[in-house]
Amino acid sequence: MSLGIRNRLLVSSTLVLATGLGLTGWLLDRSFDASLETGAREQLKLVVYGLIGVAEEHDAGLEFPTEPLEPRLAQPGSGLYARVWSSRGDLVWESPSLRLAAVETNALPALPSDLQPGRFRFRTDARHYVAYYPVIWESAGEQTFILSVAVDRAPFRAESREFRRTWIAGLIAVVVLLMLVQALGIALGLRPVAVMAARVEEVESGARREMGDDYPRELDGLARNLDRFIEHEAASRDRYRKAMEDLAHSLKTPLAVLKNALRGRGASGEDALLAEQLDRMENAVAYQLSRAIAARPALHAPQVPLAGLVDRLVRALEKAHPDKMHCQNTVAATTVVRCDERDLMEMLGNVLENAFKYGRSQVRVGAEGESGWVAIAIEDDGPGIPAALRTAVLARGARADTRVDGHGIGLSVVVELATAYGGALDIEDSDLGGAKVLLRLPGNW
Repeated sequence: MSLGIRNRLLVSSTLVLATGLGLTGWLLDRSFDASLETGAREQLKLVVYGLIGVAEEHDAGLEFPTEPLEPRLAQPGSGLYARVWSSRGDLVWESPSLRLAAVETNALPALPSDLQPGRFRFRTDARHYVAYYPVIWESAGEQTFILSVAVDRAPFRAESREFRRTWIAGLIAVVVLLMLVQALGIALGLRPVAVMAARVEEVESGARREMGDDYPRELDGLARNLDRFIEHEAASRDRYRKAMEDLAHSLKTPLAVLKNALRGRGASGEDALLAEQLDRMENAVAYQLSRAIAARPALHAPQVPLAGLVDRLVRALEKAHPDKMHCQNTVAATTVVRCDERDLMEMLGNVLENAFKYGRSQVRVGAEGESGWVAIAIEDDGPGIPAALRTAVLARGARADTRVDGHGIGLSVVVELATAYGGALDIEDSDLGGAKVLLRLPGNW
């Protein structure tokens, strides 16, 4: 099932929105982590400079006061540790926070081998940020000492996780808000399209005869063209129908005169041939008229109440067969068929007339609807139509029983008209004993 324009716009804009905001959030997260690492490095630099400031020479070495500049260096488990190494790699001093805490010597990264005096070197492992700073101490005999300071990454990670939770929650709130605003904007933007679609359905159902002119510039031309198409199509169909009806009417009278003249003469082989040809001409006129009736409009199919139309046809046929037939009409009063009334009368009239012709004493008419369609069932208690002949009798000129007068084009007219409306005609067995004709047409269900 294809998505509508509104759903397509919602899906595509939501994907763009989610992608854009997701990338923005990812960049913010990376930037925040980078800023945390930069802050940690600056903090380590300050600690190194503080240690250099309080260091004192002693016996060609360095000593540091018991209470260093940075209080955390004296607190066990503070997460800030410091060591001072000689250029030969001997440990000169380590902070009380490292000695008093149960931190293993190999828990901190080893000294790099490519350190240069006066330049900071930073390392990051799974647990620490570490800074190394080699310095040449002139008053201690030009010795080189390496100061290393490490800080636990756990507080920085906690801060990063908190920031991530905050921006994810904020991002979700922004996405939801923007999606609501976006849905409202799309609904307002597509409202003229929705109005046009609703009016097209109203024109199809016969509730409207034109599209109107209250559309934005982009749709105004389409609405005008649809109105012109509807008007032109209706006018063309009416002209075609009238032309064919006039032609049929003008031919029927001469044909009737010729047939009556033949009946007044003595029977001969030549007269029989002429009568046969006149019958063929009369059938051709009736068939072409049925095709003119079946030229359906593309839009503007009116709604016709079915029960009342069936009642009128049944009353007329019962008068024509006063002593023979009884018809039971079970069509609900609310049943509506979307069809030209003349076309519907033509279809039901042909099928009901066959039921009255071939039925013995009973005819039944009912209707059921589902999913926008109405199935009209016309049943009789006659001999029925054998399954082998059901397809053939729907062809023009075909008749299953030649004992009853007729031309054999009635059901073909019904088939053409039903097909023009997108419907169909089927023949089944009736529980009354005869035939059951199912006529499927657009309805109000």
